[in-house]
Amino acid sequence: MLNRNGENGYVTYCGVYCGACSHKLTGVTQDPRHMTEKARQLDPEELKYWTSCPGCRIGKHRDDCDFKICAKGKNLDLCVDCPSFPCKFQQEFNSDGVPHHAGSLASLAVLKEQGQDAWLAVQREKWTCDCGAKLSWYLKQCLKCGQSVQEPSPK
Repeated sequence: MLNRNGENGYVTYCGVYCGACSHKLTGVTQDPRHMTEKARQLDPEELKYWTSCPGCRIGKHRDDCDFKICAKGKNLDLCVDCPSFPCKFQQEFNSDGVPHHAGSLASLAVLKEQGQDAWLAVQREKWTCDCGAKLSWYLKQCLKCGQSVQEPSPK
């Protein structure tokens, strides 16, 4: 289901907000400062794949994602629509040590409880600097105003 702001590409199966994705923001803003050191080492084709990502729920991008495979196999729009939510796979993802995966279960709980529009509003606020600039997952300071970025708490 497309939300009224056309942002369903930011709503994921796993609960991670794509609007703060380092790769996506690099592509959207054409500002490579969003990229992590690891991303800078990707070959050009792989970098193009990631920086042009429309979101996992749009088209064939990320067809290898276990969350996408499972949800689509069960004919679900989102993992939160599954009777097994939250499953073991989601719990493991939430605690796998990847910083931007942490809090994904809390994020999915908000999505389930409040719906896509409310979830997107929370995420937009969480990942936008006071100056209005978009923040990506691993920034230490805002690229526009230089303000220190506090690690956003799961909402």
